[in-house]
Amino acid sequence: MKLMAAMGMDKKQRILFGAVAVLTGLFFYAFMYSDILITTSFGVNFWDVLFGGDIFRFYEVCHSDVDTAAYQIFNTPDYDFLIYIIFAVWNLPLWIARKAAHVNIWESALAIAWAKTIILVFTALTVRALADICKTLHVDERGRKDAVLLFLTSAILFMSVFVTSQYDIIYLFFMLKAFDNYLKGDMRRFTAWMAVAVPVKSLAVFLFPALLLYREKNVFRIGMHTVALFLPWLLLRLLFPMGDGNGGNLENILVIFGQKLVFRKLEIPVFLLAVIVLYIVCYALKAPEDEKRAGINSVRIAFLSYALLFILCSTNPYWYILLLPFQCILTVLNADRKYMNTILETITSICYVGMYVWLIPWCFDVKLVQSTYVAKLFGLRENTTNNCLEILHTVLPSVYDMAEDRAAAYLFMVFLAGNIVYAALNFMRCENIALRNTDTPKYLYAVRYAMGIGVCMFPVMSYIF
Repeated sequence: MKLMAAMGMDKKQRILFGAVAVLTGLFFYAFMYSDILITTSFGVNFWDVLFGGDIFRFYEVCHSDVDTAAYQIFNTPDYDFLIYIIFAVWNLPLWIARKAAHVNIWESALAIAWAKTIILVFTALTVRALADICKTLHVDERGRKDAVLLFLTSAILFMSVFVTSQYDIIYLFFMLKAFDNYLKGDMRRFTAWMAVAVPVKSLAVFLFPALLLYREKNVFRIGMHTVALFLPWLLLRLLFPMGDGNGGNLENILVIFGQKLVFRKLEIPVFLLAVIVLYIVCYALKAPEDEKRAGINSVRIAFLSYALLFILCSTNPYWYILLLPFQCILTVLNADRKYMNTILETITSICYVGMYVWLIPWCFDVKLVQSTYVAKLFGLRENTTNNCLEILHTVLPSVYDMAEDRAAAYLFMVFLAGNIVYAALNFMRCENIALRNTDTPKYLYAVRYAMGIGVCMFPVMSYIF
């Protein structure tokens, strides 16, 4: 309460803040997706492998043993070793509880909540890193608050962090620390932080090339930074080799070969074509001496590096959170068009989430609720529908039939159009813009938060009905 008073909150604001915090916490811990359960299992079992003397055979001897009401999963590790170290350190209390007190961690709502809290911690760290970047770019206090509010109220955050419980937020934190050092001109620390991010998940690598080529023109130094980037990943691969059945997180990169352009009977990956053009342009352009212009250009490059990925490639929906902080930063850097940018982000993010509700409904189904405190309090409700699309099919079959083959495509169309307009507004000089120099109204953040809670309601509705 004293902290809230120090922040200038009156009694009504403190009550509202407390209510929002409680509601947010309830929804955050209401969902648990299979991916984090599997990785938690590997993190817990990591200690058995370590103390059993088989750590260098980790990929051969370690298996998941997830056995919840919703998921029963027994498989081998798929990702690089660093993510399992992070999860092992975090979940050491669960391993101790299992060994010392014989706790069934998959039946304990408290243990499940602890496993998910790692995402909450890294979300807080990511928000702090986002604010630090804004400070490095000399964004004023109001702008920094707007950037944080944009991030925290985005439908993308609710989908990625709350509903699907994804840990992309972990390496996003490392990426933002790298980007902050890049903006400060410290290329060694930029590469060092990126060298931590890439072994956690290979999707982090897309931030590196364009930024490096924009800042560095010496071919030898470009090569040295690139070697330094991949060296930790390579060492981990050599020390902890994967078996034939372990694909590793490098397989995530294969999404870039999905969409192809046929030219002279040759199939050309569209994303590769686009990023090669981006890399050439970044190398050809000289960064301006003016620190502010160089900074905003760097944010634009980071934004483009991931915007091209999500527009031109078929990806998992929760990866989109990698783009979100750069969009938030770019929005507040162009302060005169911040209101319009906020409207565009609101529309594009909810369309993106809606598109994937249709494409991969199992990411929003009732199983997400059945492994958490919700099922402990209100029961499994095993006879309910699997997902909200089934509800729509039951209640409004004609609407479902009409939307089944169109909804995802139309939502992507709006998403694409909104992002094209967003890029045009923020990459070009635009004087005649509606709502220019208009402050973003506070109610818009409330609307965005309500939309985020609405995203959380997709699996909840399946549980209820």
